[in-house]
Amino acid sequence: MSNMTNTSAVLKIRRNHALEHATVALLLERGVHPPLGGYSVAGGYLIWSKSPLEQVTEASVDALRLLSAGHADLAISPYCGTNMVTSAVLGGLAATAVRGRGRGIGANFRAAIAAIAVASLLSRPVGQFIQRKFTTQPNPAGLQILSVRQVLRTPMTVVWVSTNS
Repeated sequence: MSNMTNTSAVLKIRRNHALEHATVALLLERGVHPPLGGYSVAGGYLIWSKSPLEQVTEASVDALRLLSAGHADLAISPYCGTNMVTSAVLGGLAATAVRGRGRGIGANFRAAIAAIAVASLLSRPVGQFIQRKFTTQPNPAGLQILSVRQVLRTPMTVVWVSTNS
């Protein structure tokens, strides 16, 4: 792992990102339906959903316990923004790679669509690889939840989970 992904601030974000994913996974498992998401920074993470504060608190505490017990799979999410960015980048690169081959606009368009389709199929495993290696750290290594508080109630509940990361 490069030094860049293990600097103090980046490591804090990666640990919180893993805990955020695990929290969302548990909320989904417990029947919470979208809209549901999160955003991680060095000092903690936000969860937005239609869940009450108590349910997010319980899922966060349980997620930390499970990550501490070695359930690293909870840190990788198919819904992560990393996957979306990976899909966009791969699609753009694929379309660029096949454009302008002198076959006419129709042929170029079909080639670009095919290239984007292939890139879409690759984006999930590549995005999950990027999450594993660069954007999450499933080993909490002393991570603690300091507080959980609601910052917005309507139209969705937004909860801030503060950590010592």
